[in-house]
Amino acid sequence: MKILAYDPAFRTVEGLESVVSSRWPDRIEACDFLVFTCALNDANRHMLNDESLAMASDGLRVVNVARGPLIEESALVRALESGKVHSAALDVFEIEPLPGDSPLRRFGQCIFGSHNGSNTADAVERASRKAVDQLFRFLGLS
Repeated sequence: MKILAYDPAFRTVEGLESVVSSRWPDRIEACDFLVFTCALNDANRHMLNDESLAMASDGLRVVNVARGPLIEESALVRALESGKVHSAALDVFEIEPLPGDSPLRRFGQCIFGSHNGSNTADAVERASRKAVDQLFRFLGLS
């Protein structure tokens, strides 16, 4: 698998030679999947939009597990309608929770998840306990 990393801080490291750094949206036409895992800031709000989607190859698959406003949802809807985007897997949205009348809900090729689905009471308790235990070890208190 060839991986393009759109990350200005990424540097090739030993063992990851198959990861190539690129500037967004250069080489987007070579992508079969776009997976968003970045923080949201003023520079990348709506980075996936009509303009960047026009450069992509037909049949693109989009995954966003980062922040909803990275994707301009109206552009994604148009791309799903036209077939430019084959499918989308989203656990974050521009408006959260995803409104019941969102056009994204019309598409059978979209799946939606809960961004904090693993954030159960048990999981929070275990993570908190582990963090406190590690802090105590670091401070020499355990």
